[in-house]
Amino acid sequence: MLPNKNNFCGGNFSDWIEVMLIDKCNGHCSWCIEKEGYKPEKIATWQKLLEKLVQSGKKNIIFLGGEPTLYRDLRFLITNLYLTNRNIYITTNGSLLCSEYVENNLLGLTGINISIHHYNLGMNKQITDIKLEEYLLRGAISKAKELKIKIRLNCNVIKNYIDNENEINKYVEFAKNISADSVRFAELKQDDENFVDMAKILDYKYGLNDDPFLDGCIKDIVINDMPVNFRQMCGLQTTKRTTPENPEQINKKVLYYDGNFYNGWKTKGEKGMDMKERKKATDTKITEADKILIKLKNGKITLKEAKIKMETILNETEKIAIATSGGCNY
Repeated sequence: MLPNKNNFCGGNFSDWIEVMLIDKCNGHCSWCIEKEGYKPEKIATWQKLLEKLVQSGKKNIIFLGGEPTLYRDLRFLITNLYLTNRNIYITTNGSLLCSEYVENNLLGLTGINISIHHYNLGMNKQITDIKLEEYLLRGAISKAKELKIKIRLNCNVIKNYIDNENEINKYVEFAKNISADSVRFAELKQDDENFVDMAKILDYKYGLNDDPFLDGCIKDIVINDMPVNFRQMCGLQTTKRTTPENPEQINKKVLYYDGNFYNGWKTKGEKGMDMKERKKATDTKITEADKILIKLKNGKITLKEAKIKMETILNETEKIAIATSGGCNY
């Protein structure tokens, strides 16, 4: 099954490189997708990372984490990449942002994605454990605009926080009020307890749908004069939607802070798993399933026992697909 061609895993954003710049973070989001992420022991120099990024030939580079503003040599990476005519972006929780930090460390950036998950900054602190001061945030955005840096606010739709159309509209007004250039609303990845289905809360407007893998997971619209991007999760990223059958994906390279490229984002214990390794792991599970069916046919196990064993294999197979599926972090 092929994904929508406009999806990240369908071939869009082919001229982008994602960088796992640092594993440290000063936030404590309960749904953080990198809690179980692969964390290399080795730490490469910023010069090595720069070399790898330039050699990649990619035009657009985005620094992720962890919290990338905690990376002490960030300004050197940005400056040198800017001199090679790259478009450079960063996604941050905003904890270090102020006008002085932007001027001293982020000169040369193309865009800053600030992850703020509620228009009430007190509520955002409940979610992230990050205290943001509005006056510092406004100062950082003002300085960024002086330096021609675009500002996008990233907001996850979360149960009991931003979970209906009225709350989304309030967030858009907040973004306009602090002079952001655009907003991205995204569903949660691998967090069923707090998952909010954007298609349902917005009554399937704007092209939002029940099968983002086939019908597209990214939608660009305008709400009240504000450019808005919606990012849905498919069945590879949440059990709230049907898992695609035999999905084929374009697994993009991710540069980790050890200076190595990996096929997609990795989880603990999944270091370097490529398509051949994933197929081998999946084939092993299929073989185990065949053995269970033979035992059932020969009367060596009961139907109930076979069902329990098959469900275990199915869950493990789905984990292989989800843990190694490329993209979906940007």
